[in-house]
Amino acid sequence: MNTVTNKQILKLIGAGIQAPSADNGQPWKFNILKDGVELSLDPANMGLFFDVNQVGSQISAGAVIENIVIAAKAYGLETNITYLNELANNNVAKLTFTSTTNQVDTDEAIEVIFNRHCNRNLYHFNKKIPDSIIDELINLVQLDGHHKLHTYHTPKDKNAIIRAITATDTIRFIHKQVHSDFYKVLRFGKTAKKTRDGLAAATLGLESFMIPILQLLRLWPVTRLLNFVGLHHIMAFRGTWLPLKSSSHIVSIVHKGPANYIESGRILQRFWIEANKAGLSVQPAGALALFLARLHLAEGEGFSQTQLKTLAALEDDFAKLTPDFDKKTDQLIMLFRLGYAKKSAPKSYRREIKSFVKVS
Repeated sequence: MNTVTNKQILKLIGAGIQAPSADNGQPWKFNILKDGVELSLDPANMGLFFDVNQVGSQISAGAVIENIVIAAKAYGLETNITYLNELANNNVAKLTFTSTTNQVDTDEAIEVIFNRHCNRNLYHFNKKIPDSIIDELINLVQLDGHHKLHTYHTPKDKNAIIRAITATDTIRFIHKQVHSDFYKVLRFGKTAKKTRDGLAAATLGLESFMIPILQLLRLWPVTRLLNFVGLHHIMAFRGTWLPLKSSSHIVSIVHKGPANYIESGRILQRFWIEANKAGLSVQPAGALALFLARLHLAEGEGFSQTQLKTLAALEDDFAKLTPDFDKKTDQLIMLFRLGYAKKSAPKSYRREIKSFVKVS
């Protein structure tokens, strides 16, 4: 006798897909089983420059799993996870569910999943996060003994990490492939509502006059020409430096030793949900982590020699700022900015559940 119905499984998938993914690509597929689901990665929604060795997609898959585990518990179900270790075939994990007598407050537990969001707007410059909240987030991330949460909030450390993140993002604006990928996922106007994926321009936290500029810069020859007169520095200043300066804290999540990126994705999602529950606004700054992954996992393929030297120097800077970080063995999973937003941000769209379900 089945312990879980198809209706319940679809609800769990609906909760799972509220997870974050690089550029809101939503690269997940589910095969519905009689007592659970099999989660795999969708090649049609992967392959961007940032997603070297599927690192970004694996992190997002871990976040999906975390959402499903939380939702299953809310529905009185226990989740058994079998990691498939078949990433060459895009297979991630098998999740099966059994009924328990334990059930939490369903509405509240599900609400936190659907309320998790990214806010790219400027935050309150002078509103600081209480130490008690930061301590709770540190304890949450470090509970498994493999992950570390580092904070950069003193003026010296904060300015130094902002310089490193901004310098990394400057590379984004002069890299042709990253530029091409960005415009593949960028959605203007009503297009985002139609496709229900990608980066809706309205979620970027930019002033309205910046949107026509972004549309103009779609043409690489135009962007490349303007970069000669410093466009990449201007874009990095507004898109990265200024938002980071408005943050109360900048934090990094680091894995000690070789990372299991799926498990790191679960930690990342746990952190993000708890930060939002505490009233904090959150925005990931993924360029440094994912560029360093390409530097180490793909020998820097796709970067110029100048860019490789810059990234090596930025990793050295990060190591100096981050206690106990060993660049030979440890992995930077993600950087975040935290603070209190001046205004709410529109949430990213999600595709319909049926688009994630494999058809037998």
